[in-house]
Amino acid sequence: MSRTSMRIAVLAFALLPMAAVFASRPLVVGISESFPTGDNSAKVMVNASYADAVARGGHVPVVVPRFGTDAQFDALMSKLDVLILTGGEDVDPARYNAPKSPKLGKVNAPRDGFDFRLLAAARRRNLPVIGICRGCQLMNIAFGGTLWQDLPSEFSVKDVQHRNVHHRISIEPNSRFARVTGVTNALVNSYHHQAVKDLAPGFRIVAKSPDGVVEAIECDTYPAIGVQFHPEKMLCEEKDASFMAFFKNMPLLFKR
Repeated sequence: MSRTSMRIAVLAFALLPMAAVFASRPLVVGISESFPTGDNSAKVMVNASYADAVARGGHVPVVVPRFGTDAQFDALMSKLDVLILTGGEDVDPARYNAPKSPKLGKVNAPRDGFDFRLLAAARRRNLPVIGICRGCQLMNIAFGGTLWQDLPSEFSVKDVQHRNVHHRISIEPNSRFARVTGVTNALVNSYHHQAVKDLAPGFRIVAKSPDGVVEAIECDTYPAIGVQFHPEKMLCEEKDASFMAFFKNMPLLFKR
């Protein structure tokens, strides 16, 4: 290549839109630690399928541990491109000013504190956030929404079954979720007994199951999306590539 051609190439790169440059490199994706209560509480833990799915999508997974001050969380958030809030136990209903249901499952108060601090740190930097299962529920609460504490005993459709089953979801065609995945109907896994009840301000429902349970939400005022199922398990454990685009094209999940 001649010097003139090289200068032209360098100039052309410099003039590329920042979005194009951003899309040309792997994202650094933070994955919230899902530490359990009990005997294993001394370990830093996260299900490997989260990191595996992010890596299969061509990005760099980084586990975010519960240890650190707010200032340290802020410093870490400045190095990330996306934060994933992972699945786990029920969120304490005190977080949305509701009395505990007799059907409430296990609550992990230290993890609640960590996840809400982590999400607050992300919001201070306008960092894009993906909530998966519990992460979706926690996101809805943090932005001002509430939950069904136990679908079988509280939801309008009785005998609703969402634990350890697979079911179909209908996806809004005009959603970012549909644009990225390329589908408006999908078969997904289901491991929950709670779900979004009152939707947080600024969010909209973009997917539901046939019984009406909320399966995905998107925010129009903040770069956030939540899904009630586990796309990372589908991709890595169930060997279903249906949601590969969800992880590969993460920047498009937040493009309005």
